[in-house]
Amino acid sequence: MTAFDHAAKWIHGEMIVGGATMAFGLILVVCGALLWKFGASPAARAMVAPLVVVGAALAVITAVLLLNNVFRLEAFQQAHALDPTAFAEREIARVQGFMDWYRYTIAGGAVVVIGGLALFLLRGAPLAQAIGLAAIVLGATALHIDFFSKALSTRYLADLTALVASGGPPAPTRETAPQNGAGS
Repeated sequence: MTAFDHAAKWIHGEMIVGGATMAFGLILVVCGALLWKFGASPAARAMVAPLVVVGAALAVITAVLLLNNVFRLEAFQQAHALDPTAFAEREIARVQGFMDWYRYTIAGGAVVVIGGLALFLLRGAPLAQAIGLAAIVLGATALHIDFFSKALSTRYLADLTALVASGGPPAPTRETAPQNGAGS
């Protein structure tokens, strides 16, 4: 596999997680709308705004990230076509540069979950408890995203590092090279 193949595989994984997160955000918005329409209790009414806000934020943010990944894939393809080795080395440096962020983003997600739980348990008002529940959902979603993102990035970095260490993918031979433009 080439460095671009590894990059495309990584981006595809990120897009799957992003798509699932966007769908989850939209489900939260729908749940909030259903509570607004059919909810009669103070707790149901209090849950409307927190669900809609968290769901809309998740949907919009992940939609932007999905679009960014589409453009990133095109840019990666062009950069790889110009110089595959330089592309792989730049990607290794870029991924190494953000791998340390995960300890902070995972800790941040955990803090949001714990803060939401504290708000839910320590406050008796329905709106405060609803905000606490929404914070728990938001923090848990952030943990979910980072759990998969870190796994994908770790694998991507290992694949690129092994590729560069081996000198790159084997050059096409007469048997594997496309004939008369076929296979491209």
